[in-house]
Amino acid sequence: MSHRRNALIRLGLRSITAGFFFLAALLLLSRHTATLSWQTVAGTVDEVAIEAVGDPGDSRAPGERFRPAVSYRYTLNSESSGDREYTASAIAVYPWIFADRDRVVAYLERHGIRRGARIPVHYNPDDPADAILVRDIPWRRLEVILAFLFLVLLPAAVVFTSILDFIRGSRRPEDRSRGRFW
Repeated sequence: MSHRRNALIRLGLRSITAGFFFLAALLLLSRHTATLSWQTVAGTVDEVAIEAVGDPGDSRAPGERFRPAVSYRYTLNSESSGDREYTASAIAVYPWIFADRDRVVAYLERHGIRRGARIPVHYNPDDPADAILVRDIPWRRLEVILAFLFLVLLPAAVVFTSILDFIRGSRRPEDRSRGRFW
């Protein structure tokens, strides 16, 4: 009976920990899903540049990294206040940093962001100054894949193995370890 109680305690603690990971994933995703209900208006790209980010001598992340720097404007028509022009610089929900300039150029080209281009601007109807150009989640980026793995799949696997341990009720005879994961 002691093994079953210990398995239940492990299941509870691991489930609570996994819950925190799922909550973090939900918070990251909630900002993205909020933009799906934003209004869209045509805007014009005024400036496009590529900025160097970070210190090339930094031992934590050596090498120079880059990000797109964009300025665009859009006009909202309101019956109560008339036309109002806004200027913004956010491209996506989260600012992405790239390893080289070519990737920044490819990102900008993929989304049609170039100087003078007419482009859809997604703005927050509650705060029209809050706007972005790109609403998608770049699933091919390593950061997004790792976040999904560590915030969703790994905690789910830990809870699943804990449920199996609880159902089994005792350790397997070939398992000589002091436990898995914790």
